[in-house]
Amino acid sequence: MTAASIAHSSGSADTAGASSTATDSDVLVIGAGFGGIAAALRMRARGYSVTLVDRLQAIGGRAQVFERGGFRHDAGPTVITAPFLFDELFELFGERREDYLEFRPLDPWYRFHFDDGQQFDYRPGIEDTNNEIARSLNLSKVTIKHHLTSLRSNLGNKNRTHAVSWAIELGIS
Repeated sequence: MTAASIAHSSGSADTAGASSTATDSDVLVIGAGFGGIAAALRMRARGYSVTLVDRLQAIGGRAQVFERGGFRHDAGPTVITAPFLFDELFELFGERREDYLEFRPLDPWYRFHFDDGQQFDYRPGIEDTNNEIARSLNLSKVTIKHHLTSLRSNLGNKNRTHAVSWAIELGIS
């Protein structure tokens, strides 16, 4: 098990507007993937002394590169679909992500290859993804939108407003 401490170290977080601030409290975050790191940083920005532990040798969760059999493997995630969340974490400490990391937009995000030779491109735009679903299944876009709408309604929405927003967002209203 690996532990990393995010203690009262260099650079203080701007805690103005935080709903609570701690000075003598400790926080333990178990799991050092992106979510655990983000939780630890948010707690640190609020003034807590934080210890972050993980079962792996290094922090990062699936964001690992490892070597096996003489080859380098990317364990994922290879695509950051919400870069604004990273920006938010840097801003908590008065920093800009762009000063440390460059995110490069990709299109497609993923390309899946199947054993029958077909491929599927998962793309950043909902319409592009719907078109790819229709193409790969040899169905019309109307049919795909119908199935997506049906799937969503069968999931048992408790909040109708959320369901309508979701449909509008997907362009299937």
